[in-house]
Amino acid sequence: MSSFDQVVNLISDDLSAVESILTENTASEYSFVDMAVQHVVEGGGKRLRPILVLLSARTCGYVGSDAHTLAAVVELIHVASLVHDDVLDEAAIRRGRETLQTKWGNKVAVLVGDYLHARVLSMLVSRKSDDPAMEILADTTQAMCEGEVIHAYKSGDFDISEEEYLKIISFKTGKLIAASCILGAHLGTNNMERIDAITQYGQQIGTAFQIVDDLLDFVEAPEKLGKNAYGDLREGKLTFPIIYTRKVCDDGEKQMLEKVLNADSDESQAINYVESLFEKYDVETHCLRIAQGYADRANAALTILPQSAARKALENLANYVVSRES
Repeated sequence: MSSFDQVVNLISDDLSAVESILTENTASEYSFVDMAVQHVVEGGGKRLRPILVLLSARTCGYVGSDAHTLAAVVELIHVASLVHDDVLDEAAIRRGRETLQTKWGNKVAVLVGDYLHARVLSMLVSRKSDDPAMEILADTTQAMCEGEVIHAYKSGDFDISEEEYLKIISFKTGKLIAASCILGAHLGTNNMERIDAITQYGQQIGTAFQIVDDLLDFVEAPEKLGKNAYGDLREGKLTFPIIYTRKVCDDGEKQMLEKVLNADSDESQAINYVESLFEKYDVETHCLRIAQGYADRANAALTILPQSAARKALENLANYVVSRES
């Protein structure tokens, strides 16, 4: 049994409750709306963010239904962002199935993403204004949008720095992963030292997750990836592996790399050239080493928390984010 399966088994009943909430709170009386929404809500995925809410809550001493609600909320925010991302990226496949815009067009996809955000608001409307979850989720959603805008603006910028890129992904991806941890922690404790530890954990694994995601776009088989490979390369996006490759290759290789990343270049030539540079400079090993460093720092942050099965599961999850063993 993989480490991820062990994590899921620990909270299997909670995850079942989250799935029920997702289904109940996204249902529509209009059959087509319901069909389109369930296509993405039930479209698979590891449910990483709900798992982080549930485990963080348990680690801080809380077991209850409010964790299920907040876990469902963060998953809906995540799914809505994927729907909109697929429109922006013109992606045909997500989680091994057709994306919404492939099946029904961009208009339907954008509006379904908006519908999911509306459902999130409906699920939160009964909470008190001073509930920490309200500020956490508002700040997170804003940061995610800002990250998307900045990344779109920087698309095609061959000179984007590693520091700039890490800042962008901390907004686009890291914020919601960290927020999932923080939401759970607030359910279980008012101890700021423990909340800060969980926050640090979430921030670190958020960065590790995206670095590995960037790498998998180049090295993972499409059937396991669940979407078309080389998507970032096709869009001319500089992600962590490419930024590192640009840094270590020689001037001639750098000029050629910039050329093949141009949207007008031959796709197969671009893929072959990038693959040759990855092999020459052992880019995969470097990216995994950097990601593992973030995972190790995530686990180090947890050491002030009491030993428990939930804390151990968080530690296993940090390592899974890097290894992604099935």
